[in-house]
Amino acid sequence: MKEKLLILCLLSFFATIVVAQQPHIIVPDSSLITTDRDSLNIIMEQSKREQELKNTMTPVVNDSIKIYPRFTNWRINERTGERYTATPDTLLYNYQHTTLVDGKSVAMGYLGNLGSPAISKLFFDRGEKSHFFFYDAYYPYNQDVETQLFFNTRVPYSRINYQRAGGDIDKEERLQTRLTMNFNRHLNVGFDLDFINAKGFYASQAAKQNNFSAYANYLSDRVEVHAYGSQTSATNFENGGITDSTFITNPELIEQNFSSRDIPTRFTDTWNRMKTNQYYLSARYNLGYNEPTLDPEEKEFVPVASIILTSRFKQQYRRFLSYDTASVTLPDQTNVQAIDTLYKNRYYNSAVDDSTRFSTLKNTLALSMREGFRDWVKFGLTVFIEHESRNFNLLDTIGNGRYEHKEQATTIGGILSKQQGKHLRFSADADLGVLGENIGEFRINGNVETMFNIAGRQANLSGQAYIKNLKPKFLEQQYHSKYFWWNNNFSDTRRVYVGGKLSIPTTKTTLSVGVENIQNFIYFDANKQPFQDGDNIQVVSARIDQDFRAGIFNWNNSVVYQTSSNEEAIPVPMLSAYSNMFIKTQIAKVLTLQLGVDAHFHTKYYAPGYEPAVLQFYNQRDKEIGNYPIMTGYANMHLKQIRIFAMMYNIADFVMKPNYFSLPNYPLNPTLFKLGVSVNLNN
Repeated sequence: MKEKLLILCLLSFFATIVVAQQPHIIVPDSSLITTDRDSLNIIMEQSKREQELKNTMTPVVNDSIKIYPRFTNWRINERTGERYTATPDTLLYNYQHTTLVDGKSVAMGYLGNLGSPAISKLFFDRGEKSHFFFYDAYYPYNQDVETQLFFNTRVPYSRINYQRAGGDIDKEERLQTRLTMNFNRHLNVGFDLDFINAKGFYASQAAKQNNFSAYANYLSDRVEVHAYGSQTSATNFENGGITDSTFITNPELIEQNFSSRDIPTRFTDTWNRMKTNQYYLSARYNLGYNEPTLDPEEKEFVPVASIILTSRFKQQYRRFLSYDTASVTLPDQTNVQAIDTLYKNRYYNSAVDDSTRFSTLKNTLALSMREGFRDWVKFGLTVFIEHESRNFNLLDTIGNGRYEHKEQATTIGGILSKQQGKHLRFSADADLGVLGENIGEFRINGNVETMFNIAGRQANLSGQAYIKNLKPKFLEQQYHSKYFWWNNNFSDTRRVYVGGKLSIPTTKTTLSVGVENIQNFIYFDANKQPFQDGDNIQVVSARIDQDFRAGIFNWNNSVVYQTSSNEEAIPVPMLSAYSNMFIKTQIAKVLTLQLGVDAHFHTKYYAPGYEPAVLQFYNQRDKEIGNYPIMTGYANMHLKQIRIFAMMYNIADFVMKPNYFSLPNYPLNPTLFKLGVSVNLNN
């Protein structure tokens, strides 16, 4: 890891020197920090459109990237290549929180180690399952074209993040780097790296990830091109969880000294491996006209419509392998391997070695009419046709052979949106499967937002709704491995959701509510196999986010209420909360200091279990998790282009009886010290 850090630092420095330009400050200086929550607001104030984004707190389509004077970043819609404004990941406020899995949601469940599979305990935080559902378990780390930040910079920009915890035996490290630069005003190229090496604080728990992505964009009046490619790999050693929770909850009952790595686990020498390669290209050709400006020698291009072509190829591979093969004799005199004793079924006799491959090629052709090219054109309209080819490869006969399954799917759809103006914005999109495997599948999504005054204070109101009829995924229908083998015939899943959000920026209050009805919901049941519940299930959620400030004292809170009409199908904690109490001040007008303590908490409930053999979270009814805060004491510092954090993680057991389980049989890391630094290198 030290060698990788040195090499990447030298590469970033060299690239900055090679393309040296006139110095500019890209990332805000400490002396410019405002009273707002974080220093990103300084950059936002450089653009009226970015300020509107801050006020509405929803993504806004941005077709005028040139308005940003120093640098701009955005995300794109995978299907159409449309650009959406996005904030840069240079957070000062709560920087330490972004380095934790817990920071991905108010309530998270994971295996305790950085880089391990994770799931949000808030139901509405979970998206649709992908066709290769093994990939979903790593969602906090997954790289994808729709989450990638694209840049247009006036100067080269590079960033290095490094965090470290633990000693040599249980060391946890993460190194993230970014380098992006413009070769001219049209062309930008960038590279991101993310390395995770976490040996784990419990036996057989190590996690390692090597993620690389390259991206580029070319923007001109007529032509807009985005290119993206990534290669990711994740290796997660599996221990099946600890065998006795007494080691965590009542360590005094263990009549010997022990460390966390001495706690017995269900198995050893077992791991999951995941690899994903993906490549993406979108091209837009804009049709329009040149409009005279105040300068008679210059004309401004006004786009009217666009022809869009996008193409994406993704290739994925997952392998479950175990060397936990010591011979064990069962009561019926059958000889099996040690790991086999933990499973009811064995569909082949050799050492477990399950692998599944998946690839998909998706092409989309779209036509788009731009919003606002004339005063009377109050909305934008896009129509598209999309074809996808999917290929699956998995075990077939018992112990030998492979089975290949191919799918073709054709989808048509459209997008209607109004994203200009501050009093009313809306968007609606729909797609319908017309040929192939997804015939009859459809999605209709809509959202609307408006702005008004309450007692003289600005308020933002937004609503969202969708109706979906979803075909079951192939791996939910059919999967073959040593311990799990199913062939299902599930029906379509129907989902209807309505929700809304009220935000009052002056009081720093946000209220959110949502309700969803689901029929034929598919989940992994207590037998760790896919199961479809034919009844209607309702999930209701209400959330309040409230921040307080008095001088340098700050107290930020999020509280989420959830209820499910069928807890066996969709178990959720009734209350989840995040609270962060801190002081934020400046020292000598150059050093910003944030010093505080925060905590995540949720009530007891039957949290999902985790099954390594299928890399899935399943609904168990044996053990409840919750009623225990995950507390962290921390300090954040910001000096010029450098951010530093130091924290003591999981400190609640100093004041209460320890019970820090994130999932059944999976405790979080014990109390430990973490340190991290982020350096932005700008010429």
